[in-house]
Amino acid sequence: MGPEGQIRKQLSELEELVSYEADEGDLASLGKVKRLGGLFTEDVEIKLTGFAGAKSVKGRTQVQQAAMAARSQASSLQASLHDITVQVAEDITSATVEATGRAKLSGERSSVVQDFVFTLEKTSEGWLISKVKTMEALR
Repeated sequence: MGPEGQIRKQLSELEELVSYEADEGDLASLGKVKRLGGLFTEDVEIKLTGFAGAKSVKGRTQVQQAAMAARSQASSLQASLHDITVQVAEDITSATVEATGRAKLSGERSSVVQDFVFTLEKTSEGWLISKVKTMEALR
């Protein structure tokens, strides 16, 4: 599998690990959050603006803490990425991904939709997410 396929597989795992059901047990939640952290570089930087104000997270540990906190806010979440465009750098050590994220919380009729830019780095552990930011909507 080439770099783009590996990156798409990584993003698919991201969708799976961010999503959770109301009946998911504590041990399953902890396991998923631990695996989620493994998708990011140690010094990952996430800057989100838009749907919930502005949020910034730095580091793998903070990503895991934010994921656990989010799980306590809603009983379930279905997250997915659509319209994924992958651009691998010529030296095959980094990549940029643009994607539209869709999240549906328990009890909500509509989904939250947001465009993202992911930066990934090729490491000895595979392709890891080093930056995430939201894209500004065109007005």
